[in-house]
Amino acid sequence: MIYIKKLGILFLLALCSLTITGQEKVPQSTLPSIEYTVTTEINYAGNKDMAQTMDIYVPLHKKSEKLPVIVTIFGTNDLWGKGDKMWAGDSPFLSYLLDGNYACVKINYRLSTEAQWPAQLYDCKAAIRWIKANADRFGFDKNKIAVQGELAGGHLALMLGLTSNEKTMEGDIGNYLNEDSKINCVVSGFAPSNLEELGGKEVEVLLGGKIDDLLKKAQEASPISWVSNETQFPIYLYQGDAEEKVPMAQTDLLYNALKEAQFKDIYYQKITNGSKRNLQFDPKVSKSVSSAIEDFYKKHLLKQDIQIEVSELSVTPQQKK
Repeated sequence: MIYIKKLGILFLLALCSLTITGQEKVPQSTLPSIEYTVTTEINYAGNKDMAQTMDIYVPLHKKSEKLPVIVTIFGTNDLWGKGDKMWAGDSPFLSYLLDGNYACVKINYRLSTEAQWPAQLYDCKAAIRWIKANADRFGFDKNKIAVQGELAGGHLALMLGLTSNEKTMEGDIGNYLNEDSKINCVVSGFAPSNLEELGGKEVEVLLGGKIDDLLKKAQEASPISWVSNETQFPIYLYQGDAEEKVPMAQTDLLYNALKEAQFKDIYYQKITNGSKRNLQFDPKVSKSVSSAIEDFYKKHLLKQDIQIEVSELSVTPQQKK
């Protein structure tokens, strides 16, 4: 189903928490609007399973004939076990659609309660292949694809990139097996990197049994196991030391492994007092992270000569009432 949407920029600012305090209000009539099409519930697996669908957002006023694509994989506090692409609504994409420089895609994948690993990765790879195979239809640049996500979504984004040269991890889902699932860059927040060390019930549900009985599978599902100098791509990581679901040590491990493997374009934003939940309560820190991610895409998708800022950030603790 295809929809055409038009939103005023004031609504965009409210949704994305980008309003700067103390700034003069601009009359709404002088502000531009965002116009874009949304094509929903496209099945990328060639079946009727709603868990294997995607939504596609394309700006009506495109800056180029073929647009880079930003793919978002959802993630919730119930790692791999709960969620849907619709939970976040349209707001994560509106700032990217505003200038007409990107197309955006949200994808579903089978949850761990529906299918065991590596079904989730196979679904994501099938979605990327579908995007590439239908690039001409939607005006995508199939050679410029970024993937972003938090928690389980960040884990799957990393796995997509790090296993891009591993044919045994490709799967056989969908109708476009002649396409590859290689991507260009990844943004990952609060994501697991070593499932054996992370442990817990959610990891066991994903793997289909006790970790001690499935160590090889746990390693296969861990991004840190696939770090190799031969698979280079830009990565922006962000993590907070107050995140309880996925401890900061998980991202520290991955970052150190990437540096040891001499990855060139790696950025790691550490956030004092930060977690996925409380980041939304500090607009200043949230805006800093969002701005750095936007610059990351400008640099690695639009090929602009721009510096990615990684600075000291600290979430202001909420006052107890």
